[in-house]
Amino acid sequence: MSKKLEIFTYSLIYSIMSLGNVAYAAFEFKNPIQATSFDQVVLGFAELLAQVGLPIAAIFLVWSGFLFVTVRGDEKKLTDAKNTFYWTILGTAVIVGAYAIATAVVNFAKQL
Repeated sequence: MSKKLEIFTYSLIYSIMSLGNVAYAAFEFKNPIQATSFDQVVLGFAELLAQVGLPIAAIFLVWSGFLFVTVRGDEKKLTDAKNTFYWTILGTAVIVGAYAIATAVVNFAKQL
């Protein structure tokens, strides 16, 4: 029984890998950032991070406000609401800081 399971597993892995090679032959990778230099890659990645991260941070900020509204005197819920708010603000600061640092580094490197 074990030998049959082993043969089945290997044949399944081989068939999946073979399908991947066929699909790869028809797939053409296109550059989503359209960058031609390193500074464009860094700025493109920072902008992508900000475009994705800031709406998520806004959703979590609204969620933490909802948690504050629904506390109703429960200390555990209040602690959870405060932690959610704290980590949301910290995450937003990291996102904005990463964008600012990336922009500053690229501008500094251009001046060299």
